[in-house]
Amino acid sequence: MKTTKHLLFAFFISLLLFSCSKDSDDNSVSAPTDFEYPTGGPVPFYTHGSTGTPTINWNNDIGTFTLDNNYMGVSIDENTGVLSWNEDLPLHENYINVTATNSAGIAQTTVLFLHQFSGVFNGGHNLDPTSTMIPNNNLNITFNVDGTLNITDHIETVSGTWSFNNAGKLICNYTLTSGNFELEFDLTYSLIINPYLAGIKRMSGSTTAIGFARLDYQ
Repeated sequence: MKTTKHLLFAFFISLLLFSCSKDSDDNSVSAPTDFEYPTGGPVPFYTHGSTGTPTINWNNDIGTFTLDNNYMGVSIDENTGVLSWNEDLPLHENYINVTATNSAGIAQTTVLFLHQFSGVFNGGHNLDPTSTMIPNNNLNITFNVDGTLNITDHIETVSGTWSFNNAGKLICNYTLTSGNFELEFDLTYSLIINPYLAGIKRMSGSTTAIGFARLDYQ
């Protein structure tokens, strides 16, 4: 009889220890896992916005989010992990590295902000590349994200192409009845500066400017 009681006692003690061990495992703290952001599309030119809240398993210890670097035009909410961008975001691919940290360790992930150039620019050009004076509005361009453009030069409207060269210059090519032309622009923009293009007009294949051009983002 005593043996049976001892066995029952040992059995209940084992159950109690197993239960406590299980509770301890359930409440154990470890580094965050399964950290990722919802998939988003490209960032339209000169806009501001934010991502959704990332998914993450904090493993019983909620921590904070930080950026691994100072990214121009990008900020993070350290509590929610939501990433925000503004009009300072550089063009093209921006890889944003984010770290989630709790008392046990870290998890890291990378988010791509693809800032695509496009939009409507209105302005004009003159016939004196040494002067920045534009006599009238005679040049209007619509840039499409696929690298094509529609341009009105004086009274003629045609299609063309655009791209950024290795020096960061915006190059536009188009053909009028009077010949093939090329525009070379510097693109300037920031959170406080409305985008504008300033540069030269020349005949395609020539290095000699035939005029100065300036257009503002609409």
